[in-house]
Amino acid sequence: MRRLHVAGPAAVAAGVLFAATANAQVTIEVHWTAPDGSPKTCQITTGTDGVFGSGQVLSATGRFGPGCPGSEAPPPPQITDGLDANELPSSGTAGATYAVNWSADADACDYAASSFTTPVAGWPTSGDACSGAADCAAPHAVPVILPAPGTYTFTLSCRRNGVAAPAVSQRTVLVPGGGACVAPAGLTRSTLAYVEFNYSGGAGRTTDATQFGSIFGYFDETTPLRGFPGLVNVNQRLFLPRHAYAAMRFTVPATLTPGTAGLFRFEETQPQTVPARMSITISEACGDFSATPAVPLSVGCAVSDMSAGGNLSWIVDGTAPGFCRLERGRTYYLNVIHAGLTAPLNSYCAGTCGNVIQNQISAGSPPWP
Repeated sequence: MRRLHVAGPAAVAAGVLFAATANAQVTIEVHWTAPDGSPKTCQITTGTDGVFGSGQVLSATGRFGPGCPGSEAPPPPQITDGLDANELPSSGTAGATYAVNWSADADACDYAASSFTTPVAGWPTSGDACSGAADCAAPHAVPVILPAPGTYTFTLSCRRNGVAAPAVSQRTVLVPGGGACVAPAGLTRSTLAYVEFNYSGGAGRTTDATQFGSIFGYFDETTPLRGFPGLVNVNQRLFLPRHAYAAMRFTVPATLTPGTAGLFRFEETQPQTVPARMSITISEACGDFSATPAVPLSVGCAVSDMSAGGNLSWIVDGTAPGFCRLERGRTYYLNVIHAGLTAPLNSYCAGTCGNVIQNQISAGSPPWP
C-alpha cells in the first residue's frame, strides 16, 4: 500500500473532492487535466484507516485506480526526423559520402536491423545509437560512406520503455558495379535491367542488375531486399539486349543452414529468344561463361543451352548429384546470357529479350530465411 499526501484546498486545479473520514475505507476522486488537454478522473481507494488530517494537508494509505497519472500506457515511440530519399537515394556510388540526419521521441534507438554487403563505418549494427529521451530527441548528423558495390539497407529502430513495438525508419541503397569481369570480348555487362515478376501483375521496373538481392530478393518498394537465397518461388523476367549478360553478385550468409538448396529454373511458356535457350553459371568471377567451372566449383555450376524447364541446382556446404556446391561466407556471381557457353557471341536474341527465371527451393531443403 502507498501513503498518499493530498495538499491544497478543495479549490485547487486538481479538484480533490472528498471529506476526511477516519477509520473507514473511502474512494477519493481527483479531477485533473492530461498533457493532451483531455479531462481525467483519478480514483484512489484508501485502506480501512480512511483519511486523516485536516486543513491543508490530508493523509491516507491506499492504491491508485484507473485514470490516475502513470496508470495509462506510455505513448509509442516516434521518429521525428527519419531516413529519407534526399539523404539516402535508392541508387548510390561506391566511395561517396552521404549525410544522414535523424531524431526521435524515444528512450533508445539502434541500427541493429541494418543489413550491408560491406560494413559501413559510422553506422554500427551493435549497441545503441542514443540512450535517454534527451539524447534521442537531439538532432543526429551521421556521415556514412558506401564502401563498395552492393546492397545497403539502413534501419533506424527506436524504443519506448513500456511499449513493445518500436518505431522504424528504413532506406535501401543499391550501389552498382563490381570487380573486373572476365566475359569474352564483344559481350557487355548490363548494370541496369528491366525486370517483370510474378507478384507485380505484369508491371515492370528498371533495377540494379549487378546485385542478386535487387532482382531475386525484391517483393515491393517498401519491403527490404533479401540477400541470397532470396525469395522462394519468385519468377523474374530479366530483359537483356543482344550480346549483353547479367552478373548478379551475392554472398552466401555464414549463418545459412548447411544443406540449404535451391535452383534457378528456366520457367518459360512464352520465350522471347529463338531458339528458347539461355545459359546460366555460378562463379566467383563476374561474367564467367566457361563451360568448365574452376575448382572448387563443380560441373553443376554451369548449364549451357538450357531449354524451358531446365535448371541450375545449388546446395550450400553439402553434396548432391548434379548440384553446384556453394560455401557459406563466400561471394559468387549468378551469370546469365541468351547464348550457349560454347559460342557466347552467337546470341539467340535479335533485339532485347526477356526470359523467366524462377528462384525455387529444392525438395528436402531446410527452410530459407
